Amino acid sequence: MTERVIVRAPNHLGDVVLALPALRAAGADVLVRAGLAPLLHLARLIGRIIPFEGTIDAALALRAARYEKGVLLPPSFSSALIFALGGVAARRGTDTDGRRLLLTDPVPVASFAGLHRATQYMRLVGEAVAEGAAVLPRLDIPRPSHEGRVVGVFPGGNARSRRWEPARFAELVRRLAKRGNRVIVFGGPTERQLTARVAGDAAVDLGGKTDLAQLAAGIASCDLLVTNDTGPLHLAAAVGTPTVSLWGAGDPVVTGPLGAGHRLLRHPELDCVPCTKNDCPLAIDRYRCLTVITVDDVEAVIQ
Repeated sequence: MTERVIVRAPNHLGDVVLALPALRAAGADVLVRAGLAPLLHLARLIGRIIPFEGTIDAALALRAARYEKGVLLPPSFSSALIFALGGVAARRGTDTDGRRLLLTDPVPVASFAGLHRATQYMRLVGEAVAEGAAVLPRLDIPRPSHEGRVVGVFPGGNARSRRWEPARFAELVRRLAKRGNRVIVFGGPTERQLTARVAGDAAVDLGGKTDLAQLAAGIASCDLLVTNDTGPLHLAAAVGTPTVSLWGAGDPVVTGPLGAGHRLLRHPELDCVPCTKNDCPLAIDRYRCLTVITVDDVEAVIQ
């Protein structure tokens, strides 16, 4: 009799994209936040996709299905609690966020040091990955043909320490349009004011006008995406769109875009880099890692 296995998908768009190879390799059912479920439907995974909104409804869904084994890709206490409340007998995940007692198979997070997150996810589901081997997330999204060059821009992101200044994005958009590029500005429902400011009269503003599937298709239609270090960066890599990404906080060794055709703009020589904090702790030179990246720098890389 086949063992019933459930994998808890990560909580953020970029991490879910990076988890796609692991989810495909596992071939198991996947528990995922409802807002991210459309991405997994696009991926055409083998297992059942179980969307959820809260802890209780997730735990009830697991109890009804009677899973024997579960793998936790997110490092949070709450994700382990869901599996425990859901009656999942064997629970594997990293020993993070004080949840070790909720796991039957705790994995020392120190064993993942220096590994890309996509590789970490593969190892969590039990797939061996040789040192230096490529783990490449892929989404099969049609890439329409068009005349001229289309440049996508994603100026948003959840963490302040990963967002380049809107005024600089707006200036970059003006320059790109002046050079004859068609520019499309993407953003989520809460970023409408930001995308309108960045797009101005020089670009198409799609801020808050696309769902997840439409965002993937829109990025796939671009010849290039200029973006902060955020989820759409990994979405672009998965659909095969080259990227230019702007890095402040964040470690590309762990969360950089995978595959060919990606250029990262960052200043690793700064004594505070890399940093993984969402808000800069420095009282002086706050967000220096981002402010030292100029519009000229980005335009030069694009050209």
